[in-house]
Amino acid sequence: MKVLLSVDGSQSSNQALLEAFKTIDSSRDILDIITVDNFRTSPPQDVDAGERILLEYVERCKDQGFILDNNLNAQVLHGDVRNEIIRYIKECGPFDRIMVGSRGLNPFKKLILGSVSEYLVHHSPIPVYVVKSDGSCKVSDPAS
Repeated sequence: MKVLLSVDGSQSSNQALLEAFKTIDSSRDILDIITVDNFRTSPPQDVDAGERILLEYVERCKDQGFILDNNLNAQVLHGDVRNEIIRYIKECGPFDRIMVGSRGLNPFKKLILGSVSEYLVHHSPIPVYVVKSDGSCKVSDPAS
């Protein structure tokens, strides 16, 4: 199984990682983790924020037996969050599913950009697992 996890450092992203660990096995599955720097809503002076976020998740994956550039791929993308995630799915797949947190860090970003998870539910070509900060999960399958 090949799973894509999109993270932003929020509590719901942390829960999405924990849910991913429940459903995948480092001895047989592949996990791609991405985060997207969107300079329209992120301060340009904090250009390393995406790298710091990604490093935290990579270390947690290593603790679960994943090996970077083997069964774990990690990348910081730049641009519109929604478009970059869809582009990554199409260019780096095939993926069995994408897992995302239900809420990001900043309500202002949601007002400007709209909900990333909601966008993915309606536009992703693969099943979307939206994980809330309490660990509950909603699955949206484009085939249904």
